[in-house]
Amino acid sequence: MVNIIVTILFLLILGNSSFGQNKKVPPVTKHYQERVEQNTLPIPSSEFESITAGLTDGKVNQISRFFSSQVYLSLRSGERGYYSSNQAYYLIDNFFKIYEPINFQATSKMMESSTPYLAGKLYCRFKGSIEIFNLYLSLNWNGYSWEITQLSIN
Repeated sequence: MVNIIVTILFLLILGNSSFGQNKKVPPVTKHYQERVEQNTLPIPSSEFESITAGLTDGKVNQISRFFSSQVYLSLRSGERGYYSSNQAYYLIDNFFKIYEPINFQATSKMMESSTPYLAGKLYCRFKGSIEIFNLYLSLNWNGYSWEITQLSIN
């Protein structure tokens, strides 16, 4: 009987813990909720600068460090859906191997929002010619930093 009770308690504790889980997104805190309600989230200007530089140079590492744990991707090469940050890294890396980025020009940007976004034209070299893609990405505040939750290159 004691063994059964100990086993049940162990399973309850294990079930409620985050043991073995890699949770990147922190829990919503009262402080975070207050910042959202007061619209006092930090402006993601340095994040947008790093992402823009990564897009211009085709450096996936500079972009992927901002990926959330789940990123919605829509790429001209046909990939569409939610992907883990690792999967998104490799999909973007493969895309940039086919379509080599040579420049990025922002056309619109919203930074003072709870869901800031960046839109623009991504110029890529493809089989000796220049392809121009419409790019859109949006960020989300996870309680500690800005993360890319959506990236479309079409």
